[in-house]
Amino acid sequence: MGHWWEDYPWRLIQTNLRETDMADIDAHTYAAWLKDAKATVAMINTGGIVASYPTEVKDHTQSEFLTGDTLRALMEECHQAGIKVIARMDFSKARRAVYERHPDWAYRDINGEIVDYNGDVHMCICGGFQQRKALEILREAALTLPIDGVFINMGGFQTKDYSYRDYGLCHCENCRRLFKQRFGKELPKKEEPDDPVSRMYQIFKREIMDETRNRVNALIKSINPEIAVEGVDFFRRESNTEYKRVGPPWQYNASSAARAIRSLKPECICSSATVDYIGFFYRHISVGAQLHALRMRQAIANFGALDYYLIGRMDNHRDKSAFPAVKAAFSYMAMHEDVYRGMGPCADVLVIREGKHMASEEARGWIQVLTESHILLAEAEPQMVWACGTLSRFKAVILTDIQEISDQAAAMVDAYVRGGGCLICTGATGIWNSRGEERENLPFSCLGTKCIRCYRRDQASAMLEIRAGEKGSFPSLADTDLIYFGDDFLIADYGDSVQKYLGLTPPHPLGPPERCCLRKATDIPGVTVNHYGKGKAIHIPWLAGKIFQLDGYPNTSCVMRDVLEQLAGLESVEEMPFSPMVEVTLGYSRDNSRAMVHLVNTSGHFGCSYFEPVPIRDIHLKIRMEQKPETISFLTEGKAPQYRWEDGFLFLFVEFLDTFAAVDIRFADT
Repeated sequence: MGHWWEDYPWRLIQTNLRETDMADIDAHTYAAWLKDAKATVAMINTGGIVASYPTEVKDHTQSEFLTGDTLRALMEECHQAGIKVIARMDFSKARRAVYERHPDWAYRDINGEIVDYNGDVHMCICGGFQQRKALEILREAALTLPIDGVFINMGGFQTKDYSYRDYGLCHCENCRRLFKQRFGKELPKKEEPDDPVSRMYQIFKREIMDETRNRVNALIKSINPEIAVEGVDFFRRESNTEYKRVGPPWQYNASSAARAIRSLKPECICSSATVDYIGFFYRHISVGAQLHALRMRQAIANFGALDYYLIGRMDNHRDKSAFPAVKAAFSYMAMHEDVYRGMGPCADVLVIREGKHMASEEARGWIQVLTESHILLAEAEPQMVWACGTLSRFKAVILTDIQEISDQAAAMVDAYVRGGGCLICTGATGIWNSRGEERENLPFSCLGTKCIRCYRRDQASAMLEIRAGEKGSFPSLADTDLIYFGDDFLIADYGDSVQKYLGLTPPHPLGPPERCCLRKATDIPGVTVNHYGKGKAIHIPWLAGKIFQLDGYPNTSCVMRDVLEQLAGLESVEEMPFSPMVEVTLGYSRDNSRAMVHLVNTSGHFGCSYFEPVPIRDIHLKIRMEQKPETISFLTEGKAPQYRWEDGFLFLFVEFLDTFAAVDIRFADT
């Protein structure tokens, strides 16, 4: 018999309770609000920084406001309403009195100073509070409270306070000792990409976090194997905003968050949390219904679980403007939970990208171009990809400036290309090995490189020239001869069999205008293609995705689209061109008896504003589908779509798209 969370209809609401919320909380009212919203999971503050229940653990600060209904009563009332309960823990900080009793538990900056934020002192993950005391607290909660799961907030190496002041990496005695034991070196003074010791520190952080998570999981499962642990049994990602955050809003954040787990672990729950508030400075003011609605539609379309996170309780929340959008999305999933059970995403391209809650800039640019070109995509972080063992299910794999690649991972990529896959490798991918040491050559045999000459970060005003014989490979750039690429460029030597495109034109004078003459193009290529075994590898030694994510010019997106379609041979699901503001996804059931197509209208996102989407008409889709459908219908409103199936393709016509459409496809029994 499986665990409770397997195929569970996961609709989570996190009420991030303030201490004062416990002073007058009513368990029945709390659960009734959740039930009215069609929630099936609640996440409730339990312990760590402050205990929301009477605790017997020494140095676990108990709340002074436990005068309302008890946390146990709260959890039991949720259970009676059919709602599972996840205990939220946060061990990143402890009250000043705890620090004074155990100063060796604290984070220390390079000068040995602690971080005290309003009486909460930052605790280091390598110190006793997170390594020992946290396990005591988790044991107590698992033994004394009726919890169904555990989520640990702000785990890892935290260097910033809530005002976003960055104090640098931790230099406490525990960090110094452990790093010296593992790497034989002193801690770096700060994190710098070009410093080999800094790269070792990145590996150190991953090792410590993995070991800590494994200890937590082992403890919880030894007490009760039916308590789900985040990061093992379920995954949680966020779509959020922040006051004065630099850069354009990332319009595909919720889609990307769900895909990052579900693409390679379709059996796992990944909830894509839509954060109610504007940011740390304004936790009580919502970002508004339209943005929440877009995030939740994207989560649904990418087979992620619904998740809404607010400060306080639903009954006393001061800004309820998001509630109608949340209830509408939760009600939709409640109505169709049986249809979505066992469904998972299907895609042609895997984007391997760094970043947990938000992908790197380089990856975001490729995700945007793929989405707006209507090429079906998947995503995953590197460690998940290397653990999966094979990439053969994807027509193409894009490595987005993943600079640290192990020899084993490189061999896995080579085997994929040799077997018929297509690799697109960007930026400085692979210049460091798994120990953070520089390589003399890229580790992928499939790329056909002979050695790395240098990695330049000073190439602003340099350009790439499209030569006369190359126009056929870049048809979207028919009206220009030049491509800009920003500062970064990896210069390598390539073997004779490698096809080279786009000659590098060195930096030229910026002014006055009379002297802005371009220099002659060199033979250094801006794109290469190497046939290897049954497949091929494409090298783009600059950061096309990052440039497009920052600037958004067609000069960049056109070359990216030509690489995808002309050089990699990838197919769009367009039968006829339609608006790039429609996001298209495809999924199948585990037994392949059903498929689903989702269309998300993103036209309501305009710059930094969010509106109701503008309706879009006459969408013609052409989706590769081996089985002939028996029935096709909308789960959302609208008359049944017109379709035909021929030669292994489903031709689907959607006459009218308002905000969101879900198409249910059933195949005949075979």
